[in-house]
Amino acid sequence: MQEPADIFLWANTTEGIKDDLKLDLFLINKQHTVYSIGLDTDIASQSREWFLLNMLKQVELGVGLGMSVRNFEQAEAEDNVIQRAELQFVAAASEVIHQIENAEADIEPFREADHEFKRIKAMIARFSRPGSQPFYAVKLVQQSQTVKGASAWSLSGNRFGAFEPDVALRVQPDSQVLILDGYIFVFNQAKFEKIFNYDVKKQAIADKKVAEIEAQFRLSFADGQSLNTLIKGKKRLINKLQNIDPSNIKQEDLENHAETMGLELLNDDSGAIIILDDKDLDTFITLLNDDYITSDMTGIRYKISGKKPLEEKSSTIG
Repeated sequence: MQEPADIFLWANTTEGIKDDLKLDLFLINKQHTVYSIGLDTDIASQSREWFLLNMLKQVELGVGLGMSVRNFEQAEAEDNVIQRAELQFVAAASEVIHQIENAEADIEPFREADHEFKRIKAMIARFSRPGSQPFYAVKLVQQSQTVKGASAWSLSGNRFGAFEPDVALRVQPDSQVLILDGYIFVFNQAKFEKIFNYDVKKQAIADKKVAEIEAQFRLSFADGQSLNTLIKGKKRLINKLQNIDPSNIKQEDLENHAETMGLELLNDDSGAIIILDDKDLDTFITLLNDDYITSDMTGIRYKISGKKPLEEKSSTIG
């Protein structure tokens, strides 16, 4: 079993080589697609300070104050505690790092006209030098901290003028997320969860529900896939799983309901339900959550996004 990355050793080592590290910046959109982005030399030193030096300083000061590292699943955010999670279990973060490390040649340069900055969710800075593993500092992009050129004026001295850039961004200098040697170190829990759509409590419930579903239903997946791998990182479906009780539903009844609603739910030769892609997954989970209904009044079939059971009124006899 691999030893967890040591953030204190990292800080001690990085302090001595910080000026030798190359900084590359990437943008991450809401679907966790990565784009490359350049940095002008006049803000490169500021970027280094906000992404790296402030984080180093926080760890170094924390050592003297008894800073500790705890597993994310077992700790809540508190002062002088850094939470740690394994990268492989945070699907969106794992996908982002995979794109940078294994498919960098295919990463598109970001251009406002093509991709729109309003769709950007985070920035990730890669720090590297020859002969050593890179590490990554991640920051949430808050759209409330952006200004678009088309709707802005610039103030210079005593005169307003046209705002020339496509977008202006105010970058927060705080420490948020560090990804190092297969581990994620969380300095800001709320921002980490927002960047990577990760809620450990809901994920734990979802993992339990997945096990119950796999015990109750016969399912067929593509090679290397499972219900667990397909559900990871899909916030909407994870939310649906929270209240599903698979024991209340039989496979035959679910398949009959799918046929009644005109939904494509295929079986393999053994009778297992085939789930090959996100469309199949969405149909299956939505059926489990009983989100397809037919109106008794109009006969129209609906896919509903939310429902609240009506409470039956109890009759009283005087």
